[in-house]
Amino acid sequence: MPAIADPGGSDGRDLDVSRVSPNERAVVYAVRSAGRLEGTSLLALRSLRSIASSLVVIHPGPLPVAMRTELEALTDDIVETEAEEFSSESYRAGVDRVRRQAGIREVVLTGDSWFGPTGDLAALLDTTADTESDFWDVLPPAPPREAFPGEGFEAVVDRPWFFTAIRKRLFESQAWNDWWDQSAAPGDRERTFTPSFEVAGFRHTRAFETTHLHAHDPGLFAPEDLLDMGVPFVDRAVFTSYPPFLDRFAVLGHEIAGMMGRRGYPLDVLRSSLASSVPPKALNTNLGLLSVLSDTAVDPNSGSSMSIAAVVHVSDMDEIDEVLRRLQFLPSGASVFVTTTEGVTAARLERLLESWATTNGHTYELRVTPQSPGRDMADFFVACRDVIQSDRFDLVVKLHMRRAPWKTMNRLRYFRRYQFDNLLSSPGYVRNLLALFEKEPQLGVVFPPMVHVGYATMGRGWAMLQPHAQRLAKRLKITVPLDTVSPLAPYGGMWVGRPEAFSALTQHRWTFGDYGWKSERRYGHLAHLQERLVSASAGQSGFYCRTVLNYTHAEISHTALEYKVDQMFSTTRGWPVEQIAFLHRAGYTGYGGTVALIRMFIRTNHPRVADAFRPAYRLALRGHRVLSWFGRVASRLRRDRGDDEREVAS
Repeated sequence: MPAIADPGGSDGRDLDVSRVSPNERAVVYAVRSAGRLEGTSLLALRSLRSIASSLVVIHPGPLPVAMRTELEALTDDIVETEAEEFSSESYRAGVDRVRRQAGIREVVLTGDSWFGPTGDLAALLDTTADTESDFWDVLPPAPPREAFPGEGFEAVVDRPWFFTAIRKRLFESQAWNDWWDQSAAPGDRERTFTPSFEVAGFRHTRAFETTHLHAHDPGLFAPEDLLDMGVPFVDRAVFTSYPPFLDRFAVLGHEIAGMMGRRGYPLDVLRSSLASSVPPKALNTNLGLLSVLSDTAVDPNSGSSMSIAAVVHVSDMDEIDEVLRRLQFLPSGASVFVTTTEGVTAARLERLLESWATTNGHTYELRVTPQSPGRDMADFFVACRDVIQSDRFDLVVKLHMRRAPWKTMNRLRYFRRYQFDNLLSSPGYVRNLLALFEKEPQLGVVFPPMVHVGYATMGRGWAMLQPHAQRLAKRLKITVPLDTVSPLAPYGGMWVGRPEAFSALTQHRWTFGDYGWKSERRYGHLAHLQERLVSASAGQSGFYCRTVLNYTHAEISHTALEYKVDQMFSTTRGWPVEQIAFLHRAGYTGYGGTVALIRMFIRTNHPRVADAFRPAYRLALRGHRVLSWFGRVASRLRRDRGDDEREVAS
């Protein structure tokens, strides 16, 4: 952007250096989020309200009625731009709304690019209120940041300004209008603002000196140092960036959130807001939302006042005594709903449950349901719809005992241990798990991390269901971004959660027929889809998820995972973020045959050639699948004919 003309008077003779008071300050706050107002933005607006006489919000496109109502209660004016996406150009219209108001001498340009304030915002403004400058800011503008579109993390080209204040001498000058009249690339406005107006003779001050941090982007790479220096804001990108990228620079969202919490910032609001806008597995990683719980209750003298229902699907009577034993770890008075599809099994369960209920304070109800491919998920969302939609229960525990004849004994035994130990390990463990919900009102669902010992789930958690999941999410109006490789999900279908966290899934009136083969064309395998959309459903309702482990499984899981990751990365160079990018660029390896290796070589070294031939390759692959299908059909027909001939001969 070319330099603007000198406005004159830059020697300071006409500069008003008297102190700027809150009554002389206006704030223009940009909101990017479409369709809903995040709790973090509400906190920011309430804080900004106290330090300004005029508060204006700019928003891309028309506001939904509910969002407008919330904003009107907090602000003095709302600017709805014609563009559907945020643009820095809209700040000009915001400043025009306030610049001519009587007594306004300072306008702050900011928006939802930060979380905070984490301290006294008035103290920051007091330190700059009498500075001899025409404009000041908090930090240097962020440079263009690395993006990972293939992983679901698109480039943020233009984002709301961090925190820049302009004084009357600047926003009433002709230079101000001339600068906005000049064309600029998206995202360049904030970065060129300071050098352009310094060249024109306006005086600039920065509230915090960051050159000693040795970071070209301190907002992203030095958030802990900034908090220690007194900066009351944390850059949004600290929690919303691609996890391996943050890992490379040791940007630990869990630690930074902890620092914010110790400064009084409500972490439940932070997590809830992020849950609606960040892919669940990425959020779980960035915030370190894994709790390793002890079998000894942290507060053994306090009981839980939460009303609890347990929904248990039983199709396998093996180890049912163990399940009933673990259910006794729940607080007294829990309501247990047991479902099964077989009359013989129901009769056996009735006798067991009647005897079991007399030895504890729980109640039970046995429900016999139709046979369904949906198994435990169908019984949960259809047969027990009244339970999970009832206002009677604060939490629902979902468990199942179902047959899995294709699993080896070791795998089946470990799977059940992994699920039950990490949800109902002991009375003390359950007390600690329930305490998570009591301390964190926006915690929606808790379940064990992805099982990987004895299972090949990692790297293929979607099980080729992602296109179906995207269609179902759209049908259910779930706008939370989905993870690209594997979703954060309760693999195995067992969890503890608030009924409200499932509202996006339960608002549809599912039937047992939805789980049949006739509906697979419409939904895919619905039971598996529902399991994989649990965390996105929670995020849509403003709830986040946690994963939980007991000490034993934390030891088993981490050591096994560390060894496997070490082996997987042994043949690629660079940091994990670079190794992952290389492997994803190369594409699917298959079994390492000649065709796969040639395809990987072309994708890696000649991506344009690969893009040009991709349609033909997909067509050939589809043809190969069709021929394979005809081959299988022909083989089956020949086998059947042979069987008929042998039968006639006999």
